Amino acid sequence: MKPDKSVGYILSIICGILLVTVACAKPYHFYVKYDVPVSVSQSLEKRIYLKVIDGRETETFLSQAARNEFDLWDGTFALYYSEKKPKSAVDTYSLTALIRTIMAQRLESKGIMVVDHHSAGLPTLEMTLKKLQLELQDRTWVSDIRYEVQLSSDNLKTGRETVSGKAERTKVMGRGAGEILVSEILTDTINRLDIDKLFKNAGL
Repeated sequence: MKPDKSVGYILSIICGILLVTVACAKPYHFYVKYDVPVSVSQSLEKRIYLKVIDGRETETFLSQAARNEFDLWDGTFALYYSEKKPKSAVDTYSLTALIRTIMAQRLESKGIMVVDHHSAGLPTLEMTLKKLQLELQDRTWVSDIRYEVQLSSDNLKTGRETVSGKAERTKVMGRGAGEILVSEILTDTINRLDIDKLFKNAGL
């Protein structure tokens, strides 16, 4: 019995497609959407220096199961504010730079100007990220975050606050729900920070 040449031909085509697919696979960013709140309270009209510290016990952002889904993640975060994920190039950040950018947007929504360099007499808002992780448990994405902030001027009276949150989202297809979950928990916890109370407790 002669071998079926058509079978070999089909297999060669399949192998070719697989090789092209692997060759075309490129590293990608982790996309985060931040919803800047519309402030309903009085603008504070302050200037501060914002400092973000990575104080996590483990620097692992993705659990092993989550990392398997984001297998080609390049370790950077792409931040956007539009309703849909942009198809064009966007700015990318390390984790601490991402958090600082989002927090700066939150402060600026309250009329607070964030400066890049500290100077004498300028209030400092120090934000310490204690935890931020994305896990995949069975078919459920789980993310939790905790951070601490303290605001002071020349190490005098200090305002302090700790904010935390945890959320879940069912995995449907691909990794998109994981990005949405992290976007939601970052938006929720950073927007939940009581900035008015923080300034009041710091005497500013």
